[in-house]
Amino acid sequence: MDIYKQFDEDLKNCQKCKSILGDRYVDPLCSQVKVEPRPVISGIKKKPIMLIGQAPGIREYETGKPFQGQAGQNIRAIFQNIGISNFDECVWSSATVKCFPGRKKVKKSNGSGLRVEDEKPSPMMEKNCQPFLLRQIELVEPKVIITLGGFALKAYLRLQGRTVSDGKLEKFVGKKEYWQGKSIIFFPHTSGTSRWSKRQISKGLFRDAQDLLRQELINFEIIK
Repeated sequence: MDIYKQFDEDLKNCQKCKSILGDRYVDPLCSQVKVEPRPVISGIKKKPIMLIGQAPGIREYETGKPFQGQAGQNIRAIFQNIGISNFDECVWSSATVKCFPGRKKVKKSNGSGLRVEDEKPSPMMEKNCQPFLLRQIELVEPKVIITLGGFALKAYLRLQGRTVSDGKLEKFVGKKEYWQGKSIIFFPHTSGTSRWSKRQISKGLFRDAQDLLRQELINFEIIK
């Protein structure tokens, strides 16, 4: 078995978060069905761009494919505007946490009942997944890495042993770093529910980040 298939097999068989997920629900408004450890396996391939999100959502849990929900649609549209029309050929998509972390009940903003939203992955889930994330970066060998949202940004900082309290999006979005020969660019989350992204100053920083990504892709001759 080659190293790529071996990685997928190791990830598929991971049960480290079984006890954590056993206390979380797939859809608490509809049933008491608990989340199963089901890492998204997309097949490791060398690609010039790597996208790192927070965790799979319900669509990814159901389909077993990365970035199938609203965030995925929005990021594909952004890449299309930048000049990447063949998203799946150029971009390898992953997440800091490999399994769907479940959903919880919350009150609607207008106070008229309940809705569901994704649970935040626990610190232990992130810690359990960190070796897999590092290995993915090694195997994909991207030239450019985009972190999507504050959770992925802080995970990137932890990989380097840096202080995560400094991991505020406004300090990073619109800027770039180099790490192990790779260009790191920081995006806010593209799910459409991010409060950060709705602020006027944040919109300007996000435009800067997209312009920066376009220039880096030109520099690496990924686009013209």
